[in-house]
Parts: sequence; structure tokens; C-alpha cells
Amino acid sequence: MKTYCLVLIMSIFFWSSVVGEVKNGYGADIQIAEESMHHLAGLLREGNLPQYKERKIKESLKVVMDHIAYYRLTEQLLEQFRIISPELYEEINSIKDKKGRPVDVLIKFVPLDATKLKSWGTTCIGQSPTDVDAYVSEYGRNTVSVKIWTVSKALLVLSHELGHVKYQVPNLATYLEFHRANYLAVTTESDRIGHQADDPSGMAAREYEKRYREHFSTYLKETDVKFETPLAILENIMKAMDKERANGNSVASLYPN
Repeated sequence: MKTYCLVLIMSIFFWSSVVGEVKNGYGADIQIAEESMHHLAGLLREGNLPQYKERKIKESLKVVMDHIAYYRLTEQLLEQFRIISPELYEEINSIKDKKGRPVDVLIKFVPLDATKLKSWGTTCIGQSPTDVDAYVSEYGRNTVSVKIWTVSKALLVLSHELGHVKYQVPNLATYLEFHRANYLAVTTESDRIGHQADDPSGMAAREYEKRYREHFSTYLKETDVKFETPLAILENIMKAMDKERANGNSVASLYPN
């Protein structure tokens, strides 16, 4: 399996959550994406567009529909993870920082090679400059951002990244002290970060992997239901979106026949 990584960033945002939980990272924009899809599809339905304008609309429509497709994929994979390992899911779903504040964990399953750091999973966690125990990410204050490549072992990769989250959320200030002492000379784009032998975050990540493997083994023994691979799920989602288009619910397949 390819190496995992932890990316640390320093920034501040102006958003906070009241109740922390596991969330779909595409969720905040999904309503806008759905509305945009139908609007753009409607423009194409009208026809008689200049060729350059039709091309631009189709390009925009593809971006929007890809967003929707990966939102739906993330929804299904998070539900798979919850079914296989409800114990791990709930630990993260109710996670709080050192001061008892709930923290949202926003997860995206993304296309292969879609992250700057070429690793199957990344956990980007930032610290507020005004509160050493407060997390920030691109989603705002009291949030953690996790991105997982859409690989066959995506849920195992997710378990590893959630292990990082499990340790670091309540231990942010002390962990960053450890980080500065041990990774000072290492670029934030290196997959060494978070994985030194005595790194407590790395230990937690490996422990979460172990527990997920055990839960998955138990799941396979107790049920005949088999989950499809992430890429197979994504393909089915794309086909369903094309069917919506064929039925008039949306227009213009982005993947021409």
C-alpha cells in the first residue's frame, strides 16, 4: 500500500460549528451544484447556441456534475464505513478538542492524484494563531479536512487518516510541539510527517487501521452482502446521472456515447 501522510497548516477562518460530526466535504456546495447542473442543462436544451458558447457550457457542466458525482460517492463510502465499523465512525463523529468543543471532520473521496501531496490519504489540520487548542481548515474553525484518493482500499486508507484525527484533535498543542521538535527539517509535503516510529499520531493511525481490519473481517463473516469497489460505485453513479439526463431530469451527458 502506498504511504499515507499528514499535512499541517497554520491559518485562521471565521466559521464555527455547534455540533461536531463526520460530514461530506462536498456537502456545503451540493445545492448550488445541483441548481447549476439544471440551469446549464437547460441552456443546452434550448439549443441554437454558438459553438464556442456550447463548448463552454459543457465544460462548466462537466465540472458541476463531477462535483455531484463525488458528493454521491462520498456519501456511499461514508455509509459503508459506518456499517463496517460503527465503533470507529462514532468515535470520530463525536470527537471534541481539549477544551471540550465539538470538531467537524469533513471528508472527501477525490480522483486519483487529485491532491498536491501524492499520497492515498491526507489529513490537513491547522491551528488557530489565537487558540493553541483550536483546529481550523479550509472549512473554517473547529474543523478537520480529510481527503482520500478513490482507490480500491479507500476505506482502509480512511481508517488510517481518522486515526491521525482521533489523536490530534484532543492533543493539538502538545502534538505540534512534538512535530516542531521532530519534523523541523522536513517539508510539509513529505510523507514522513506523522509516521516517525515514536510519533503518537502515527501510532493512533496504525491502531485505527488494525481495528478497521478486524471489524471488516467480522463483517465479512457475519453477512453475505458485499460492497462494490469505489471505482465501480463511481461508474454506477455516472451511469445513473446519464439516465437522469435521458429521462429529462438533466441534460447533456458529459461522457458521450
